[in-house]
Amino acid sequence: MRILLVQAFTALDLELVFPIGLSYLAEQLRDHDVEIFDVNLHRDEADPYAFLGAKVREFAPDVVGISLRNIKVATPGLHSDDFEPQQKSVRIIRDNAPHAKIIAGGTAFSLYSEIFMKKLPELDMGMWGEGEERFPRLLAQLDKPSSVKGMWTRGADNEPVYSGQPGTYNFRDNGHYRKDLIDFQPYAKSSFVSVGVQSKRGCALHCIHCSDTYLLGNAVRRRTPKDVVDEMQFLVEERHVPQLFFCDQIFNIPVQHSIDICKEIVDRGLEVRWSAWFNERENTLPDELLVWLKRAGCGLLSFSPDHVDDRMLKNLDKNFRYKDLVYTYQAAKKHGLDVEYSFFLNAPGEDWRSLYNLLEFVAKAKLHCGGNFRMFTLLMMQPIRIYPHSRLHKLAIETGLIDKDADLIEGQFWNPGGLSYAVAGIQAGAQAAYKARKHYQNLIGNPTATV
Repeated sequence: MRILLVQAFTALDLELVFPIGLSYLAEQLRDHDVEIFDVNLHRDEADPYAFLGAKVREFAPDVVGISLRNIKVATPGLHSDDFEPQQKSVRIIRDNAPHAKIIAGGTAFSLYSEIFMKKLPELDMGMWGEGEERFPRLLAQLDKPSSVKGMWTRGADNEPVYSGQPGTYNFRDNGHYRKDLIDFQPYAKSSFVSVGVQSKRGCALHCIHCSDTYLLGNAVRRRTPKDVVDEMQFLVEERHVPQLFFCDQIFNIPVQHSIDICKEIVDRGLEVRWSAWFNERENTLPDELLVWLKRAGCGLLSFSPDHVDDRMLKNLDKNFRYKDLVYTYQAAKKHGLDVEYSFFLNAPGEDWRSLYNLLEFVAKAKLHCGGNFRMFTLLMMQPIRIYPHSRLHKLAIETGLIDKDADLIEGQFWNPGGLSYAVAGIQAGAQAAYKARKHYQNLIGNPTATV
């Protein structure tokens, strides 16, 4: 069977993002004639969709699997959501392959499955969640897709029908993705590290706003350190990718697993630069791990604490407190690692005092770390987008912030009251400071210079 896997155009991404999800899927489809096409590789062209249409006509697929990956809004008021360009991708495929089965998947589809099925009549069906094990089974029984769990199909009057929740995917033993179907170099040359590797799936944390546990569960399914570094070594030595990003939900939980990965990298003498998302709690970031991170080539500690005030952290159901956050920038400075943070403004319970505490923390971290503090942090301060299937969604309905029937495709944010004006001012100032720094770096020709 001829299978075309498409990463839909995502207008809001600042840089290319390697289609790791489709590459995982392709690994399980070696019995078929498979190609991957990323519309975003043509994002600088006048009409990226023309390249998609040409590819569909040329390949003449029996089935198109389209990844609807992104729906987020970067900042309220600055962008529309990412639904429209993904909708256009689906329609281009249907126009150019009228008889092919179009099957949607990806993070955005899984979060908004029923709504997407209603809004995109061109879709024949959609697959919720991890599809590596179920997609090949679906292809073997396309005439009865509802027999596969996790499928959205169409019933009477074209209404979406769900076949029921699937079981947990065995990621531990099937953790490699296919690497021969797409050129890594456009992604490797991106100014952001966009080629990913996964050492685990699932998240043991319970943050109030997060939808990852709905998609992947709380059980952390780990690959062996040897298997992970085998893959890293192949990417570095065979595909010439100099920098990688761990797209785990959290890299350093459990701690020993992350230490063992670092030791495996060092023992092999593998020269690679990489980064990951880390948990902030001091006991999940011990000195032993930090030493191994440095030795293994990790150059950046990325944190998403979302706030710094202890009361706010409790409201967000975080597993750390302010003292842990101070420890993170002290540890980064001590071990010579760059550090960056993502914060929410005007989260549940925010007041002027907690807002001041957040801004004070950013200033102290910058003063302490100097050039090791990534100013990208300034762009990562924004209100929380409310995602379906999160506890924040339920709270927003209970408090009357949003209507219970809101589909949430058009971004809705937790940003109530008078503080919303302060948020707008903080964001404008942060963006101006970030742009001024980039302008200074460009003038002197040094992209890492500090001010």
